[in-house]
Amino acid sequence: MAKKQIFVRIGRAATPVGELIVSTDGVRETSVFQYDRSWLEHPLAFALSPGLRLDQSPYYFNKEDGSSLPPPISDGTPDSWGRAIIKAHLGGRSCTDLDFLLQSSDDLRSGALRYYESREEDAPPLAPPILKPGLHSVPRLIDLDALIVEARAFELDPARYREKRANMIGGDLLKGAVGSLGGARPKINAIDEDGSLWIVKLAKFDDQHSVAHAEVLALTLAGAVGIETAEARIIPSSQKYPIAIVRRFDRAEDGIRIPFISAQTFVDLPGADPGNYADIAFQMMEWSADAESDTQELFRRVAFNILIQNTDDHLRNLGFLYGGGGRWRLSPAFDVNPVPERGTTLKTAISEIHGNELDIDQLIDAAPYFGIDKDAAVGVVSDMATTIKDSWRQIAGRLQMPGKDIRFVAPAFENPQMDRALELKQRIGSKLVTALGG
Repeated sequence: MAKKQIFVRIGRAATPVGELIVSTDGVRETSVFQYDRSWLEHPLAFALSPGLRLDQSPYYFNKEDGSSLPPPISDGTPDSWGRAIIKAHLGGRSCTDLDFLLQSSDDLRSGALRYYESREEDAPPLAPPILKPGLHSVPRLIDLDALIVEARAFELDPARYREKRANMIGGDLLKGAVGSLGGARPKINAIDEDGSLWIVKLAKFDDQHSVAHAEVLALTLAGAVGIETAEARIIPSSQKYPIAIVRRFDRAEDGIRIPFISAQTFVDLPGADPGNYADIAFQMMEWSADAESDTQELFRRVAFNILIQNTDDHLRNLGFLYGGGGRWRLSPAFDVNPVPERGTTLKTAISEIHGNELDIDQLIDAAPYFGIDKDAAVGVVSDMATTIKDSWRQIAGRLQMPGKDIRFVAPAFENPQMDRALELKQRIGSKLVTALGG
């Protein structure tokens, strides 16, 4: 059995937080995490997640739960795209969850946790950062074509890329730029001229429409209906379709790291357990920095998901930022995509009893779980539908989305749930006229 001891720290100051011991025995991977006594006594200490409460007890994890790492640490590991890149750069060998974590550059991992082999204050982090003062080790937003070419080469032929990568444009830069980004689609980190980090979402070789336009359209539209969203833009590329860039919200303007956990971790669900939104709202009652505001914001996001058929709404596409005082707050919305196909369902259920269907009536019935009465919920949903109906094509035009792509995604915005929400608005108007004696 192989064991590795890792010292967990947090933030730019690399404040000690705890100790992680990871054991590997064949295919079996386990870990033990324990908070450092100095962290327990620190005046600004907080639990790394609701399931990892602040006490002296050790916490045990194994691969059977979805990851051999503690959930807030596992959130910093890459998903399938990043893992594939890392494996290619390690010669295709088998990798553990810890391998994927430590192969992601220290300065690009999501959130604020950092990892060290030594307790010594001047010890370097694992893996060493790739951002150097005055240097753009991560590609700049104005200089991405080489990385796009390299990413496409890997996507089309991973085996050949693994053999030839040393001689390719960018060399090992693609691996470094991946960081700990999640998802299955090609993406990398990039740095703006002001030093801010962005996620660059690349088109896949077999895309049938501009996914970048669709995502930026959805995020822009979400902002228009009052949802807090990550900043997103479209920039051209050397390939058939443009790319979307999304500003990293787990970094402050001065580069300070902000602790981040997924909703999966927030509700302490193992592996890929789909969960439900009502349980997230209940968890917010105890752990949110502003429970009333956040639960109502969560309701709006679920309503928006239903109205534009965003059905890739698994709990790693919903996140929380540390809000101080041991509390968390909803992060800006990200990874929001309209799905034009019929017959799809939400990945995350509305509640245990209201199910996963794209059903506005079921969401309105569940509104009290989110601290909203049903009449108010009808108003929120119907107003949202009106804004979407009146503005989605205009926003698509401002983004210079090609006409064929507008036609392709139209069923995501013109669907039975939109019709139902607009019908509810008409009923509200009719009731008001009757009440006023009209």
